[in-house]
Amino acid sequence: MKKNNFFTPRKIDQRFLLIGGFLGAGKTSLIGLITKWLERSNRPVALITNDQGEGLMDTASAYGTKIGQDNVAEITGGCFCCRIEELVGKIRKLDDFSRPEVMIAEPVGSCTDLVATVLRPLEKIYQTPMTLAPLSVVLDARRALGALGGKKKSKRSFHRDVGYVYRKQLEEAEWLVVNKIDLLDHDDLEDLKRRLTENFPKKRQFFLSAKTGEGLKDWFGVLLAEKSAPGETMDVDYDRYAGGEAMLGWVNLEGTVSTNIAAGEWLQKLGKKIAELLDEGSHEVGHFKMSLEGHGKRWRVHQVMGGDEVEFVEEEFGEKQTAKFKFLVNLRAEGDAAVLQKIVHYALAESDGPKVDFDKEAAFQPGKPEPTHRIGSGDLFQSAAGPK
Repeated sequence: MKKNNFFTPRKIDQRFLLIGGFLGAGKTSLIGLITKWLERSNRPVALITNDQGEGLMDTASAYGTKIGQDNVAEITGGCFCCRIEELVGKIRKLDDFSRPEVMIAEPVGSCTDLVATVLRPLEKIYQTPMTLAPLSVVLDARRALGALGGKKKSKRSFHRDVGYVYRKQLEEAEWLVVNKIDLLDHDDLEDLKRRLTENFPKKRQFFLSAKTGEGLKDWFGVLLAEKSAPGETMDVDYDRYAGGEAMLGWVNLEGTVSTNIAAGEWLQKLGKKIAELLDEGSHEVGHFKMSLEGHGKRWRVHQVMGGDEVEFVEEEFGEKQTAKFKFLVNLRAEGDAAVLQKIVHYALAESDGPKVDFDKEAAFQPGKPEPTHRIGSGDLFQSAAGPK
C-alpha cells in the first residue's frame, strides 16, 4: 500500500472527531455544543462541514461561532469518502493556520462506511499524526425507535433502501449517541435502550439531549480521551446504498430578500406551508431547514421528521447593517428533487410575501458513492471501492 507523508507531525496531541449520523439527528447542534465546551477550556478547535451541494446552513452557523471563519472549512459535491484528498487538504490548511487541538468533521447525513473509507485511509495511507476518536453516530431517538421496530413517531417510514443506509450507519458506529431523549417518554426510552442492546450488544451507548443538556458530559468527557479501534469491516452493498441515497432529493437555494418585511413572521408561515405541502405529497422529511439573516439577527425554521411541528428560532447573528436579508433553504426529503424544488417555489408564490432574488439553486439526487480508498479490517486496500 502506498503511503503519503502528507502531514507534518505536531508536538501537541491533536484529535480528530468524526461525528456521523442520519439527516436530522442533531449532529450540528451537538457539534456546536462541543465547540463551546472546548472554547471554555481554551482548546483551539476547527470545523469541517460536508454536503452533496452548496449553500449550507451548517457552514453559516459555524461561521457565526467564536472560532471564526478561518477555522471553518467546507467540502461540497460529495461525501468525505469520495473527496478524501480534498478532506486531507482542508485538514492540513486548518492545521497550518491555527494549530487546533481538535478538528471536528461532520459527514453528509446519508453516508455510511466511514470507518473503511475515511478513518482507516487517514491513518494508513495519509498517516495523520492526529489521534482519531471513535466514530460517533448520532441518532434521533424517535426515528431510531421506529427503525428498530418500536413505536413509530412519524406518519410514514422511509423506503426500505433508505432504511438500509440508516441501518448500516448504526452497524458501523463505534459509539451510538442517542440524541433527543427528551422527546421520548420513560417507557419508550427504555424500549429503545433494550432494542439497541439486543441489536448492537457490543457498542457503547450514550443517551443525551442537546436541548436540555442531559447526558452531554458523559459523551464529551470521553471524546478527548479514547481512540478509535473499530472491529471487523462491515459488508456494504454499494448498489443498494446508492439506490437508497438516490431516493432522497436534495434542494439548496440561496438568495436575498428585501429588508422591508416582518422577517420572523414571514419565515414561520413559509416553513409551515412547505411542511404541509411535503406532507400532502407523502415526502418523508430527512431534514428541512430555512434561514433569514440580516440586521444582526438570524431567524431559522426546521423540521426533522414528517408530521413534526416546524420549529422556529430567533437569535443574534451576523452584521448589524445589511442591505438585504440573506435567505437559505436546505431541504432533504424522500422524492424527486425537481418536485421538491417546485414545492418550495409554489409555497413562496402563495406566501403573498416579498420577492426572493435567487443567486443559486440546486436540486438533485445524490450520485453513486465511489470512495477514493476502502480499507478493510485486514488492511486490504481498494481504490474506487464503490462499484466493486
